Amino acid sequence: RSVSHFVNGMVRVNRKDLFDAHDFGVPMNGNAEKEEVLVLYDTKRALPSDEQIRHAAEYGGDIPKADAESSTANCDTMNVLFVKNPDSHARQCVAIVGGQYQGYHVQRWMRLVGEGTKGKLDKSAPLRLTGRLTKSEGYDEFTQAKPTNVRIHQDIMLKYLTNIDDIKRELVSILRRIAIDNTVVVTTVNKGQSELFANVVCSSRSRGFDIGNLIVFPTDSFSKELAEGMGVATYYAEKLMDSIPSQEAARYGDSTFGLIMMAKVICVHLVSELGYDILFQDVDVVWYKDPLKLFHDSKSAIANFDIYFQGETFLLYCHPPS
Repeated sequence: RSVSHFVNGMVRVNRKDLFDAHDFGVPMNGNAEKEEVLVLYDTKRALPSDEQIRHAAEYGGDIPKADAESSTANCDTMNVLFVKNPDSHARQCVAIVGGQYQGYHVQRWMRLVGEGTKGKLDKSAPLRLTGRLTKSEGYDEFTQAKPTNVRIHQDIMLKYLTNIDDIKRELVSILRRIAIDNTVVVTTVNKGQSELFANVVCSSRSRGFDIGNLIVFPTDSFSKELAEGMGVATYYAEKLMDSIPSQEAARYGDSTFGLIMMAKVICVHLVSELGYDILFQDVDVVWYKDPLKLFHDSKSAIANFDIYFQGETFLLYCHPPS
């Protein structure tokens, strides 16, 4: 009775069955056919209609099994929580707290000592609230941005917003010339990544793909000359990109990486503002098939989606499935 204010029954549902019934927007991991999902009901009115399952869900000792359709048929809303212990050595628990408010995020608590990159897991320490980027060993993968880096990003944004109308007037003439079915392929590159960019172009042409609608937003003159020399359209806003380093990032998430991310945001925002459909990709990705054919297929099962994201090939706290 003490939990009846938020749990009034539960059933088990095959994970693959649930994923087949509902598009959660994330890839389904393996072994789903053999694993089950636990569905909790906060009111008796949401329980399955089948009397036998309903009674067992509310009163039975063993948790009954139901299919995805019947288990959710009486749910007006469904909150979905994805859990998987990222470290098999960590002793993880999940607390569902009723009687508070309807939250839509997950708090993460760990037994830690130390702060930031010097933090570590200590099983004798009390549980304390941590961020999602705290690794299972107890340290933060990313440190707080330095004031100088914050200022650089602010200066870029100020230049961008001050000059955005002039930039769009210059850019739109290029996009009108290269767009195919109102679609352009967008990427950005600096000198440190120039070999990767050359590989993208050569790989695409060797497979016979039409990349005439590819536009590159180079962050330095070297990359601009390289792209144009390979016959690819460019838009180089020198005043905007002069703060972006020419070298490649030393590691994932460092200050150079962050500035390159800024360039990616700017080029996607510009093209989107001008009303074009966009395929944005990094220069370390090559095509095995032409993805634009899928996006333009009106009979495709995913034709009505506005945005597609590709997930990372590895899952970290900072890389949830897209």
